[in-house]
Amino acid sequence: MDKSDFSSDGVILLLGVTGAGKSYFLNKLKSHSAKEGHGLQSETARCQAVRIVLKDDGTEDTRSIVVVDTPGFDDTKRNRGEILKEITEYLATQYALGVPLRGVIYLHKITDNRMTGSSVNYLKILRSLVGDDALGNLVLVTNMWNKLRDEDRGEALQREQELIDDFWDPMIEKGSYVHQFDGTTESAFGLVHQLADKKSVVLAIQKQIMDEDQYVLDTSAGENLAQQLKIDISGYRTKAAQLEAQLEAQPDGTQRKELKEEREQMEELLEQAEESMESMKVRPGPSIRERIKQVLKDSGKDIGVALAAALSVTVSVIRLVIGA
Repeated sequence: MDKSDFSSDGVILLLGVTGAGKSYFLNKLKSHSAKEGHGLQSETARCQAVRIVLKDDGTEDTRSIVVVDTPGFDDTKRNRGEILKEITEYLATQYALGVPLRGVIYLHKITDNRMTGSSVNYLKILRSLVGDDALGNLVLVTNMWNKLRDEDRGEALQREQELIDDFWDPMIEKGSYVHQFDGTTESAFGLVHQLADKKSVVLAIQKQIMDEDQYVLDTSAGENLAQQLKIDISGYRTKAAQLEAQLEAQPDGTQRKELKEEREQMEELLEQAEESMESMKVRPGPSIRERIKQVLKDSGKDIGVALAAALSVTVSVIRLVIGA
């Protein structure tokens, strides 16, 4: 397959926890292209993409870039393993079809007073998903500067420096760089321009899935998530057992009802964590290659249909990726 046949000049991936502002960023590139959320539940249930046209300064030349939004790993509607599996399959299919990946934008809210546990865990998965060899194509973006009051800006700058010193420095040493997104269209396009000018990159998880035929669970990102899940599962089981013991010792009454509800909640969390582990016990590489091969054969080498079928998402969105 000749990669020069693609009319898209590449893909840029948006990553970040739920509420980090990924859909807001996408809407600054193209109005009303993504549904934005304002609570704990992610509005990005599936990977979604917009195609934008960049004009090169001082010339009439244009380039087509696709920016892909992804669900956060702390989405309350879906388990983390399922989300990692979906992002992995998207990236693996993009790689298998030869669509160039220009880089990754990681968004972090500067309005957060501290690093949450989910943010720390996400960073670990982020680095393992990208891989050290591709960190030069990762932009670490602080977001929501436009939401700050003037008197809070100094404190926010201090928080940004703490992020760099305490959490981001290992990635910066490998070539990643920091950028502030001020909430404007100009700032969003500026970020995209930075990555659009870079050579395409292959992420660690793409190599592991398509070149090494690994299970999602056995990839660096999968192992990282599995380690987190094992800790969670152990904690949930311990807590559920403690609550069960308290229930047996508690006579009927309001407190017993509360204990029962708490135990049921703990059992739900345990079930979700175990389902996350099961979701990663898949080896997408062979099936992705087979689906692409079959759909290309059936569609007369229509790459847009092939990518849509391989990802099980709408043809209209995926056609944006390859310019069909």
